[in-house]
Amino acid sequence: MRYLLATLLFALGFATAAAPAAKPPYHVMMLLYRGCEEACRGFQDHFRRQQTPVRFTLLDAEQDARRLPGLVAEVKRQRPDLVVAWGTTVALETAGRWDAVDPTRHVTDIPVVFMAVSDPLRSGLVPSLAGSRRNLAGTLYLLPLSEQLRAARLYLPFHRVGFLSNSAELNSRLSLEELRAQAPHFGFTVVTQSLPVDGNGQPSVDGIAGSVAALAAAGVDLLYFSPDSFLNSQRRLVTGSALAHRLPVLAAAERPVADADALLGVFIPYDLIGRLSARLALRILEDGTAPGELAIGRPRHFSYLINLRVAHRLQRYPPLPLLDIAEIVGTDCINGKGKPCD
Repeated sequence: MRYLLATLLFALGFATAAAPAAKPPYHVMMLLYRGCEEACRGFQDHFRRQQTPVRFTLLDAEQDARRLPGLVAEVKRQRPDLVVAWGTTVALETAGRWDAVDPTRHVTDIPVVFMAVSDPLRSGLVPSLAGSRRNLAGTLYLLPLSEQLRAARLYLPFHRVGFLSNSAELNSRLSLEELRAQAPHFGFTVVTQSLPVDGNGQPSVDGIAGSVAALAAAGVDLLYFSPDSFLNSQRRLVTGSALAHRLPVLAAAERPVADADALLGVFIPYDLIGRLSARLALRILEDGTAPGELAIGRPRHFSYLINLRVAHRLQRYPPLPLLDIAEIVGTDCINGKGKPCD
């Protein structure tokens, strides 16, 4: 009996020792610029759906680029398993340009995944969409501007396109360059208004309505709402001012159409961007894939969104063929259930 008990105790001890220890959750730090929006939530949700143990730490610059060096320093102090950098400004401060990396300033020895970056090539994050060749992977989130403009032409003609220029944001400068490059191909001219800046070099909210009015006075027949964090934070003011001047707005993202007064948007949904970015992160964390070997991800699907309430205000109803492919918002006013159309 004593021998049997000793054997059982030995077997139990062996089994306990042989059982693998519970794997600690991954630590993922997310560096954000304007809070945890749809892409951030989509990223986290993909980990939950995959039942991957993870601990998220969210650091938000609150649209103040001056805070970013401190956030990067915190990443270096905590040394997570992976860093997510939201947006061009954050990604450049976190990882640096591919040809100008400074190890004292940038994160070089922890995997970084960027998302919501308008143009990783022209911003200098990667030398090629085939891969970064360093500790960086990421996803595209904008349709090429040519495709946005082509889709907009299915709805309405335009010959003078207005642009609100924000000198404080790289995305704005790159978008303006590309808009000017596309103008000869589509037969339109570009009219710009620079947003005034405050004493800290940040764009001023007070200048938005006047800048939109100046574009309307210059005879633009379409306002292009670029992928600009500041303008997105003021989307109701921007698009509301445009609507007051009966100026249709083409948006590169969802919120100006769904939550404000842009007429149409042609874009890749932010939630989808977050999920695709999370898939790349899991390949790095779970499969051990080197970030630099991963091609820059591009979603295959996009959304064509039309705000019917705004179309009613502008008396610019979408052509019937578009209704077969577009998603429609702003129908409550037509049904008498929500915000008045007039």
